[in-house]
Amino acid sequence: MNTSKKTYFSSILIILIGFFGYAQHNKPAIESFEDEAVLNEYKTTNSTISTSEDHFKFGDKSLKWTWTNVASVTTSNFKFLTLDESPLAYGDHFPASPTLQMDIYNEIPQNETITISYQKNGQKEVWFDIALTFKGWRTIWVPFYEMKGNTPKKGAIIDYDSFKITTNSKSGTLYFDDIIFSQYQDDRHQYPDEIVPFIKDGQDLAKDHWMPLISNYNRIKNVKEKPISVATRIDLKKFEQKIDADLVIPKKYRIYINSLKEDFNKLNLKDNGEIITGPPLTFQRKQSFYDKIQQGKNEFNDVGELGKILKKLANFHKRGNAEETATIEEMFLTGTKYFLDQGWQAGSNGGTRHHVGYNVREITDAFFIMRRFLYEKGLLKEVASSLHWLFNLGMVLDDESKFHVNIDYLNTQAYYHLKLIFMFEKQETQARMLSAYSKYMSIILAQQKEEWGFKIDGTAWHHNGHYPAYGIGAFQNVPKVINTLARTRFRVRTEGHENFRKAFLASRIYSQKYNWGFGNAGRHPLENNGINSLKEEFLLMANAGDPTGKTKIDKEVAAAYLRLWGKEDVLNSTLFTQINGINEENLTGFYTFPYGATAVKRQNDWAAIIKGYSKYVWASEIYVASNRYGRYPANGTIQLLNKKGEKGSGFKQEGWDWNRYPAATVIYLPFEELEPKMPLIMFRSAETFAGTTTLGENGIFGMILNESKGSNADGNEVNVGFPGKLKAKKSVFSFGNKLICIGTDISSIDAKNPTQTNLFQTFLKDEKDLIYIPSDEIKNFPFKGEIPKNNEQKNWIIDNYGNGYHILSNDAVQFKKEKQKSYHNKYSINTGKMNPKGKGAKETEGNYASAWINHGLAPKNANYQYVIYPFNNEGEIKNFDQKVKNDNSYTILKADGIAHIVKDEKTNTTGYVVFEADKNVENGILKSVSKPALIMARKDSTNKTTLSVVQPDLNFQQIRSNRYINFSRPVKFMITLHGKWSAPISENVLSVDNSSDTTIISLELKDGLSHEVVLIKLKS
Repeated sequence: MNTSKKTYFSSILIILIGFFGYAQHNKPAIESFEDEAVLNEYKTTNSTISTSEDHFKFGDKSLKWTWTNVASVTTSNFKFLTLDESPLAYGDHFPASPTLQMDIYNEIPQNETITISYQKNGQKEVWFDIALTFKGWRTIWVPFYEMKGNTPKKGAIIDYDSFKITTNSKSGTLYFDDIIFSQYQDDRHQYPDEIVPFIKDGQDLAKDHWMPLISNYNRIKNVKEKPISVATRIDLKKFEQKIDADLVIPKKYRIYINSLKEDFNKLNLKDNGEIITGPPLTFQRKQSFYDKIQQGKNEFNDVGELGKILKKLANFHKRGNAEETATIEEMFLTGTKYFLDQGWQAGSNGGTRHHVGYNVREITDAFFIMRRFLYEKGLLKEVASSLHWLFNLGMVLDDESKFHVNIDYLNTQAYYHLKLIFMFEKQETQARMLSAYSKYMSIILAQQKEEWGFKIDGTAWHHNGHYPAYGIGAFQNVPKVINTLARTRFRVRTEGHENFRKAFLASRIYSQKYNWGFGNAGRHPLENNGINSLKEEFLLMANAGDPTGKTKIDKEVAAAYLRLWGKEDVLNSTLFTQINGINEENLTGFYTFPYGATAVKRQNDWAAIIKGYSKYVWASEIYVASNRYGRYPANGTIQLLNKKGEKGSGFKQEGWDWNRYPAATVIYLPFEELEPKMPLIMFRSAETFAGTTTLGENGIFGMILNESKGSNADGNEVNVGFPGKLKAKKSVFSFGNKLICIGTDISSIDAKNPTQTNLFQTFLKDEKDLIYIPSDEIKNFPFKGEIPKNNEQKNWIIDNYGNGYHILSNDAVQFKKEKQKSYHNKYSINTGKMNPKGKGAKETEGNYASAWINHGLAPKNANYQYVIYPFNNEGEIKNFDQKVKNDNSYTILKADGIAHIVKDEKTNTTGYVVFEADKNVENGILKSVSKPALIMARKDSTNKTTLSVVQPDLNFQQIRSNRYINFSRPVKFMITLHGKWSAPISENVLSVDNSSDTTIISLELKDGLSHEVVLIKLKS
């Protein structure tokens, strides 16, 4: 053989070896059956297989399996995805395990089963059965650790060489598509349903409120009806009409049939007269592996988008002529059949339904609006049952000991439960379900001692903390329920109405005018968060009457409405004020929210939101792709807001330096270091001291800042902390129109990055916006400067919104005006990933003025003292030097590691933030405390003093290493006072011992709330 022939055959051999090698090492992780050649990889017994276009998910084909007698289909043509290859929403933050995912279509239900198994070396290793009692598509996610046989442990790597489907059914046909032979899936999210009921067997499934449960659906099936009165029938009809009215769109919106058809045609549905085919109707699509080579173009319909289209059709039903109405009905009927055929039926969970409530609101509205049409077409019962299953309506029939408040439920499901009750055909069933629903809502709204929900101080808890961004959803939906059922036999009971109302009204206290600020923004900082969307809901609550059900108008809610929206609403202003004598509220005062480690000072048209955190209250929510630089928004921050809210007060995301939250004590870090390496962290320190108390219109706040050690409120991390080990003791004393800020014991071990306390960071609307210092007004831009140390303590600076800062400590103040470059909170500088909700804005910039006190590198015992005078007018700015020089209204009596003590001369009130127990505080009436405390003592007369006392340790019960039962337990402690005093014994005051020259008061307090004690001086 010549050289050329040798070369030729060598080449062929290499190609063949390469081909077979490729074939061996490139087996698919997912099979979509688009190529008929793949059938060669499947072996059958007593059956035939083919690719089919009759039913399909991704692509346009599926595997059709038809069998007679005992049959099987087997393949070894697959590979398993590794953890790194699996599309996990939170990376490896939450435990994940290998999971089989596949789609199955059944045309004819039968009381038989199939068995799906995996084998190794010819031996059956793991398996599970599926009942064939369904019709249409079913998607299953089955973790290998949930199967029968030689099952692996959770999270363990698997290794099998054969995938097999068998049946003992005499005959049948099934279709299979998009088989993901194994990908890692978040262990929280694989859901059981009627064909895979064994998943999560033995667990308390009700803990996941998103999970449609077989038990809940069975309760609906077993509902026993009772005869109802004519009055009840009238009430039911009235409720139904109210809900209908809430969904009606104004008549000004005209029907454009071509536009409706264009939207509908985007769904790409085909009707062959028997079934509707089209792209898969998906949910949580990004959590499943996708392979373009196997599955073709990534075309699908999201259930949320289908809902929007069907709701638009429903909105315009019978708005046009007969031809247009017929066209709308035809499209709606097609969309409904598609919804059901795709597996959105009662008893089906589609692999997972977690957080489904956000995605099915529009489609539920659409079906509700069209319920009479669906009844005429014989589809109402099937559609209603699907929604009753999906929304877990049967939960309201459970034993009331199982009722637990959850804001996700109140946001996405509660009002829809009310709607779905009226999708039962018989009024007797509606009455039975509505009675159970009213009881359920009454109980959960009243609950304060639950993991989440509405606490005694009015905070709205979700994700283990006060979270207004989630509370807003409840505030948008629960008022509809309360108003709809008000003053009837089905009304929400007084306790539930009252507790919800407290939280609802609290939202307008911790917001200014509508914004709740960065301190409580969770993972949504500087995104114009607020209550501005609640105008209609405040009206609904006002017109629902008071919690007792005895009045037609809730006067306090109406007064709040008048302050917030009265000027733009002449009709309701007239109704409330001129007819009912209700005037706009005045919120001047100091308000405390201990479950949020938050205090709010309100005066005139401004508010100061003061924020801390502790062992029980997290600092912020740093999410996988949100708030990536959110380490400092609760480090004793003070956000000053005028009536124009965040944007009108100088707080914008564009160009914001995430190190510069005002009043925060921080280690100033490059953004690469400021962003944590963990994908999700809600940091809680190990400190129990973060609290606030109030007396009259004044109040105080204190916290121990400690970044060195703590836990993660959402995750398994127990011992977490930040490397700089930043610590400080911080306090704010609010007396009159000023805030006195003190920091002591400031330390860190970071010798590379400076430790600083910020005064302000405010957006410059114009480069020429002025900031003021004692010697000058700074008009130039850009500009950097320093106000040097001044032993006479007359240093001050005024920002470009008129807020004045008088520096009492002997500290230099750094300040600047310049263009700042930053990053969007939803962009990770370390991974380069951008959350789509950030709309592509990775880098941001803006012009800012800022000022801070520099404590240097790795300080050991730094401190600061300064006073804030918010929102000065032009005259006050012009005379600010004299204003601070002549302000003798306060005296700082003590500022060390033991206590911060300030006296307000105008009200004769002394505020004590006592960090150390059993130490002599040396000033005024207070001698010592047995546990750290916040105390205000107002001398009302020679013989009378009023104390306001808070023991800030919320004292939650710990149930796991980093988990608590999220409500306060009592804490006993003692206060020792100079002199002999008497005080009344009460539930909180356990005893008063004045037998010596001092008085010892024993107290038991909880919830971090202020308790007042009136002292009467005894004669010696």
